[in-house]
Amino acid sequence: MKTGGLCVSLTPGNLDDVFASDVSGADCVEVRLDYLPEPQASIHTRWDRLPLPVIATCRGKERGGLFGGSIEEETRILEHAAGNGARFVDIDYRFAKPFAGAEVIGSFHDFAATPENIKSTLEQACAGPAQIAKVATFVNSWADNRRLLDLMSSSWSKPVIVAGMGDMAQITRIIGPSRGSFLTYAAAAAGREAAPGQITAREMIETYRLRKLQRSTKLIGIIGMPLGHSLSPVLHNRAFEAMGLDFVYMKFPTADVRDFFDNAVAIGIEGFSVTIPHKRAVLPFLDEQTPEAIEAGAVNTVFRRDGRWIGDNTDVHGVRRALSAASFDPAGKRVVILGNGGAAKAAIVALKQAREVVVLSRREIQDVQQYPCDLLINATPVGMYPSIDSSPVNGAIPANVVFDMVYNPPITRLLRSAADEGKTIVQGATMFLAQAARQFQIWTGVAAPPQIFEKEIQ
Repeated sequence: MKTGGLCVSLTPGNLDDVFASDVSGADCVEVRLDYLPEPQASIHTRWDRLPLPVIATCRGKERGGLFGGSIEEETRILEHAAGNGARFVDIDYRFAKPFAGAEVIGSFHDFAATPENIKSTLEQACAGPAQIAKVATFVNSWADNRRLLDLMSSSWSKPVIVAGMGDMAQITRIIGPSRGSFLTYAAAAAGREAAPGQITAREMIETYRLRKLQRSTKLIGIIGMPLGHSLSPVLHNRAFEAMGLDFVYMKFPTADVRDFFDNAVAIGIEGFSVTIPHKRAVLPFLDEQTPEAIEAGAVNTVFRRDGRWIGDNTDVHGVRRALSAASFDPAGKRVVILGNGGAAKAAIVALKQAREVVVLSRREIQDVQQYPCDLLINATPVGMYPSIDSSPVNGAIPANVVFDMVYNPPITRLLRSAADEGKTIVQGATMFLAQAARQFQIWTGVAAPPQIFEKEIQ
């Protein structure tokens, strides 16, 4: 099997689940025997019936798995798997030994943290009898990501697998093979993850174009917390593919902005979008800002040029395009903005010609009916996926035109209510696509493909 492969991890409730699973696109399959109610029942199963090489593992509870038996019982189950066609067995590196008929992956798992001595642990795993050494640790910071990516890029005496766990560690899974990891792991389907932070194999292949990533691929992404709602990876990666550009766009979940900036350059990150709650928090870490960013007092786009971090605000452009598409001219109009974060500040800049702009904080929104206006803008995340039944406005909407900056879902509860009242509505998707097209050009130096950035999000 080639280095840098994609392994689908299966978490079967019974043996039939294994053979019914969709493993298309993968290079091998990891069968988590410890998920079976009776792992011992697998000892007669012919693993070479599967169309891909099989990694058999039966991880004990003391090592983060579900198997309640002893290490001796675990070893016996894996010996049967090796004798019945499994190409690999995965066992804790401290108990690794030769298994007739199979290569051994000597592994270490830490589901709470990435230990400071993780390099030493991988060295010990490499020094043992296993043919392949593996470490999989939970990532709590971007410093952890940096250390794991450094391990991948180092020189080792045998193939190594390095995987980060948790949402913050998704970068290690996506670019792992291009950085030197022998395998990266993915889930067969959403909800069937074998470890925290696993992405589905389909998403790895289709959204992140795993097969095309190289050491030279430029890393772009989005920082914020949370990022489950973001459609930016789908949009930008589709555009990179259409233009034949060696870029990949990923989610960069970030709780601590300083931690991110301290490690981004070493990891190889060259630019990123900024979303809630960091549009102002990034400002102290920038070397320069564009006039739009300075005027807005917030940044949604960061790029690196001549060794310097530069902040921009393409939300201003997005707001103007969205209102223009709705044939709304702000000149002489009264506008009410819900929320006072970074998105609201971009809207204020875009609405210079308005007669009056009133900004209501979260606490003041409940009194919105007291502020009749021509245009109402929701610049809060209320109504964003997954809280799609929420709305920032309860009761009648005191505006003729309603613009919701939330783009996922495309039609929010606020917009549905406005439409029911006969108001003109402006979707956040229009703003999102316009600002994203401007970001694309900033990062790549190439005009954004209109066939991708000028159509509605499906």
